[in-house]
Amino acid sequence: MTRKVTASIERYLKGIYRLQEKNGVARTSELVKLLGVVPRTIINTMKREKREGLMTRQPYKGVKLTKEGYKIALHAIRKHQLLERLLTDILHVEKTLAYKVAIDIGHYVPDGVIEKIEEAIEINQKSTITC
Repeated sequence: MTRKVTASIERYLKGIYRLQEKNGVARTSELVKLLGVVPRTIINTMKREKREGLMTRQPYKGVKLTKEGYKIALHAIRKHQLLERLLTDILHVEKTLAYKVAIDIGHYVPDGVIEKIEEAIEINQKSTITC
């Protein structure tokens, strides 16, 4: 991943991705509920994401991710999933706590470390498979 985005933008892109996959578009009211922020914050952030080419807005319908926004959202979701698996599968952290920790630290973990986590999870899976 070459483009750097803030933790906040990653959070919005992941939210838009999930709502877009579920409903075809993400509406402001749905994002307010999902992210727990006020509508004005959503609107300001969406304007910035649109300017940066991460999403498009369809008046009275909602927003959709651009190809670049979609790519960043998927990358952020994958990082979160791998961190969560590290915490639950290898470190045996309770699922709810692992989910929260993965959200809190996911943005700050470099891609090189994520690759190492993926390798460790694969090795752990192979070593726990019994015939």
